[in-house]
Amino acid sequence: MPRRALAWDALVAALLALAAVLLLTKLARQLPPELFARDSGLDAWFQSDTPRVLRNMVDAQSNHYRTKVHPIASILIHPMVTGLRALWPGSDLQAAMRFAYLVAALWVLCFYALCRLLGNGRFVAMCFSLLAIGSAAFQFWFSVPETYALGSLSLLWVLLVAALAVHRPVSDGLLLAASIASLAITVTNWVAGLALAVVQRPWRRALAISAAAFVIVAVFAVAQRFLYSFAKLFFLGSREEADYVNLERAGTVLNKLAAMFWHPLSLPEVLSVASVPPKLNWLTVQLSTPASGGWAGGAALLLWSLLLAAGVVGLLRTPRWRRFAAVLGLTLAAQVALHLVYGDETFLYAAHFLPLLMAVAVFATRALPPTLAAAMALVAAGLAAFHNAAMYEAATGLLQHAR
Repeated sequence: MPRRALAWDALVAALLALAAVLLLTKLARQLPPELFARDSGLDAWFQSDTPRVLRNMVDAQSNHYRTKVHPIASILIHPMVTGLRALWPGSDLQAAMRFAYLVAALWVLCFYALCRLLGNGRFVAMCFSLLAIGSAAFQFWFSVPETYALGSLSLLWVLLVAALAVHRPVSDGLLLAASIASLAITVTNWVAGLALAVVQRPWRRALAISAAAFVIVAVFAVAQRFLYSFAKLFFLGSREEADYVNLERAGTVLNKLAAMFWHPLSLPEVLSVASVPPKLNWLTVQLSTPASGGWAGGAALLLWSLLLAAGVVGLLRTPRWRRFAAVLGLTLAAQVALHLVYGDETFLYAAHFLPLLMAVAVFATRALPPTLAAAMALVAAGLAAFHNAAMYEAATGLLQHAR
């Protein structure tokens, strides 16, 4: 690609990342301080552990026990937040939020690059990037200190390597790095790294690459165990996770599928569940009907559904992208299978679904005229951004103390 074209791409991607950070900064100002307090904020934000994650990001002596499912998140995130804080002093919350914004900016840059690697023009890449930024998954999970944004970024890196492999051979080292990244933040996301290795290499070589990735992450996990209080070893498993399987309060299969495929783009009506004082009431959308949040969200969902359907057709029509489709399909199928039985608030994992669903939607340009697909994405982006920002304000308004 000519140097001038690369410069234009860099400029567009940088402006998109800046817009994303400005949006997230505006949204995050609405979050009450109680959400980050140890005695009141736990589980309040759609079942997330924001107070614990915040302390893990800034304090090595806090309880890092969730490393049993987030293999080396602490040893990766805490030093980066500490370094960022040294360069730009601030409170615990400010340091963690600045890191979250940095992850968000990097995510947008990588997604724009993915769109371009998938063979789309600059305008198409911009429109679909705006759709991702306007999504509920992006607005609600990249604006709080949590591990899901970084887990989403690790999945996006796997897709980037899979897309790059269509254009030129990729080394074992790059496959190994992608596998390590997918395992590092959330153990179940390793399926993406495993799928990439299996699709790109003969099974014996894929097994060797995957085994090496496991060993490297395990070595870091052992070191993490000595550096961070109560850190656990992911390869020993976690009995606690069985408590979140097949929960009645998670609703039906349809509730879960809606939360996987529709809620990440357009949030439905947010409900409040009474908690035990002094905790904040809990927010939930698990049993909410899609498009129940208003006309803009419903219109965005309609366009989104059309783009997803066209994306599936586009993937099936392009033999050149068969291996990429295999990595994407295996990863998405594994995520769907997992969350049909695991968890009671599926929207909690929306950031992990976001890069996978967006990658499918981008292939709508192979089934529809690219300009039409881009226009649909752009309109959906505007509707979704407007709707989700309103839902964000409504959600923060429901974060009241239990009575």
